[in-house]
Amino acid sequence: MSAPLVVHDGVWTAYDRNQIPDVDESVSNLFSSLNISSPSNFHCRNIIPPVGYDGGVTGAGTGSPIGAGEGSGRHPFRTGIRSSYYTLGGQTSALTVDPQRNYYPLWRNREVGCSVGFDQMFDFDQSFDLLPKEHIYNPHNVSRSVNVSVLCLKELRGKVYALAKDQNGCRLLQAKFENPSDEEVEFVLYEVLEYISELMKDQFGNYLIQKLITVCNDDHKLRMLLSLTDVPVEMVLVCMNPHGTRAMQKLLENLTDPYHIALAMAALRPGAARLASDPNGHHVIQYCLIHFPSDVIEPILNEIADKCYEVATDRSGCCVLQACMEHSHGKVRNRLVAEILGNAVVLAEDPYGNYVLQHMVGLKVPEFTARLVRQLQGNFASLSCNKYASNVVEKCLNESSEDISRQIVMELITCSNPALLLIDPYANFVIQSALTVSTGHVYNYLLELISDNMSSMRTNLYGKKILSWFEKRRILAI
Repeated sequence: MSAPLVVHDGVWTAYDRNQIPDVDESVSNLFSSLNISSPSNFHCRNIIPPVGYDGGVTGAGTGSPIGAGEGSGRHPFRTGIRSSYYTLGGQTSALTVDPQRNYYPLWRNREVGCSVGFDQMFDFDQSFDLLPKEHIYNPHNVSRSVNVSVLCLKELRGKVYALAKDQNGCRLLQAKFENPSDEEVEFVLYEVLEYISELMKDQFGNYLIQKLITVCNDDHKLRMLLSLTDVPVEMVLVCMNPHGTRAMQKLLENLTDPYHIALAMAALRPGAARLASDPNGHHVIQYCLIHFPSDVIEPILNEIADKCYEVATDRSGCCVLQACMEHSHGKVRNRLVAEILGNAVVLAEDPYGNYVLQHMVGLKVPEFTARLVRQLQGNFASLSCNKYASNVVEKCLNESSEDISRQIVMELITCSNPALLLIDPYANFVIQSALTVSTGHVYNYLLELISDNMSSMRTNLYGKKILSWFEKRRILAI
């Protein structure tokens, strides 16, 4: 059978339908189901009209498999082509194809260009593959719709905010901001000042703001603070954001003017207790406690003291309250200690509050420890049987004076049921600490108590722990 082709001057131009052999019916049905556009719009990025083609692409004749005019007399697969045509939205336009340029594949962004409805591996309408990347507008990624790498900062007027919220755009802005002039700093600040709180909370924009803060002068920082404090709670909300808390700490780190610091503390004061209990905000409060003088952070300390119990019983707040005691001085410190001691019994039994009391004892201020012991007096036996409070009792025994530790041990021995302490899951550790710090007749009283309950202790898991303490001491003495 002869080939089903029509050849003109040695060039294949069309099929001879009368000579096409029969094909399997299933294959025919498969191709019939495809939604392929008419021959006038049927084109592929690998098929480019020939060099020197001076006629309009008006649509191939019926049966033509390619978009070139039928009977053109040119081979459709000639290489080295630079000047060609492409079809876009039914319109034929000339386009210079530069093989050295980087063209944007259609399947990487289905929102760009036209498509005839095929899957990405079978999309015959690839005209946008010929468009350079920097000329394609992507509404979801402004950094790709503008070739910002060749623009200076001033040429990005009106685009800095959008670029700052894009990952690549933010990186490009930071790269252009390595050694900025005063004029460039002023330009970027003007572009972002209205949106500074939003950018500080943005996953990408916060990096640009941090970069901007490091190159700003005092006047610029004041303008930032005024913008952040324009809405009373805005600064607090920024601190509570996982990205905003880092940007805020960077701003506080670069504040040197006392007036600016006082302005920031005044803005943080109303939400200090809430920030102290926030997983992100407590970092800002702790930064202030560590890096600013006690008289500067006094408004924050007073606010936390007003809500001492709520802060002390929070996972983040208990850490903040420990820092408050450590870095405060004078009247405000005494007020904090008084508020803590007023809730000492309840805090001792709290999963987080007990750490605050332990830290108070760890400060090794005899006055604080003595006041705490007086506050807990009469409750040491019950506190020793509590999972959390037993740690507070041990801390008091191990890090207080001999007189105070003796007072605690005597209260334990003379309680209503001292034998119970010997076999309790938590109190047995308190008894071991008591044996360690006791001397003289107090130690003898403990030995007598243990001797009277030796039989029950030998059959109890926690009683055995106390007996093993004696065994360890005996081995060490040998």
